[in-house]
Amino acid sequence: MMIKKIGVATATLVMCASLPVQTYVMAAENSQSYITKAENKLKGLQTTSNNKVFSDLTDYFSVVPGKSSTIDKNVVTLTTNKANQVGGLWSDANNKVELTKNFHLEAELYMGDNSNGADGMAFVMQNDPRGSNAIAASGGALGLYTNSYIKNALAIEFDTYINDDTASAAAWDKGINPRNEHMAITVPSADSVIQHNALNVLPNGTYFEDGQKHPLIIDWDARTKTLSYSYIGYTGSYQVDDLQATFGGNEVQFGFVGSTGEKSNLQELTITQLQVNGISPEINLEIDDKKGNNNGKAEPSETVSVQNTISNTTTDATDFTMQYGVDMDAFFDANTVSNIELKRNDGQTYTVTKEQLLSHQVALPFADPSNTFTLTYDVQVKSDAAPKGTAMKISGTGKINGVKYISEGSILLAIPGQSPVITATDQSLKKRQNLRCHGRRFGDRL
Repeated sequence: MMIKKIGVATATLVMCASLPVQTYVMAAENSQSYITKAENKLKGLQTTSNNKVFSDLTDYFSVVPGKSSTIDKNVVTLTTNKANQVGGLWSDANNKVELTKNFHLEAELYMGDNSNGADGMAFVMQNDPRGSNAIAASGGALGLYTNSYIKNALAIEFDTYINDDTASAAAWDKGINPRNEHMAITVPSADSVIQHNALNVLPNGTYFEDGQKHPLIIDWDARTKTLSYSYIGYTGSYQVDDLQATFGGNEVQFGFVGSTGEKSNLQELTITQLQVNGISPEINLEIDDKKGNNNGKAEPSETVSVQNTISNTTTDATDFTMQYGVDMDAFFDANTVSNIELKRNDGQTYTVTKEQLLSHQVALPFADPSNTFTLTYDVQVKSDAAPKGTAMKISGTGKINGVKYISEGSILLAIPGQSPVITATDQSLKKRQNLRCHGRRFGDRL
């Protein structure tokens, strides 16, 4: 038999034409072993629910109008890498932070990648009469100081440029030794020299602007009236003697300001956790195979059950109401949502419609900080859902005074009779193992 030699692989496939292609491919490895590997890979794609994730700034925060800052969901750009910029971000003036309640914030700061740049940023709690328009000068003033300083405020500055020229009217950093980048808690004022409390100075040759994001943790302890921070291994705290004297009251807005001068850097931040007024919600969302026949997977046209558990993790929160709702990806038929039940841990039950659930209009009244709500419902997977192994997702979103919290769950799509997809990334194929077909090795000359 003459076979034109158009390539080894082509010739071998001709010799194996009598075999089903799938049988030939599986010859390299036991089929059950391969399927197990494929399913384990797919399980790795399945997501678990996220708890207490602060996800979106746009409803609760706004940037100072007319300045350099911009906001995109949870990413804030205080300054771009241009000279003489100043910008800021403030929380909602209509939902101020009560200083009689604990406050907790976690963020990631990006200070740029030019160690010879400037000028830095600061976290601020303020009760300035200008409210969401409060901002000071650019350059070494950090948007905090000079005659337009932010009033009735307490700040944590992260200063990337030393300003201690005694011949200048703005020697804010005079006395800091060594003359390096630093972080400190300050009371903003028009003074030419600023008192730096809880001061941490970076060692020689160390810079905030390392091109990396770093986590920042800030806490306000209402009982002791103490503001504290933790950043890149350094900590500091400052106790306020009198709320009225420092803030002009017991409610504040909070946010960040930043600036550049003749030198500059891109300066950004992302808020990852937020607890305001003692409220610290925790949301869990789980999707279960209602039939129990697919080991955590669901088939097209199958109904799954969804359980949402919403609670609060603190004990000092006052009464509050969360607006709650869900979003489903295109694999679910939202019109089939049914059997909705909402219960509170004290036995109270509530009527919820499908329309309320899908439009985020479910009210969860926390009459006590220890309340827990359990919301369950059923929904059907679409009949044409594909391909097998897709992680089908549902997310639950809670909103309190403009602050959003999201939890996401998923379940894998199972399609009966459909074999796992084989890709060239599988190790058994990468190894170029010799496969045998009717006694001839794959790759033998014909």
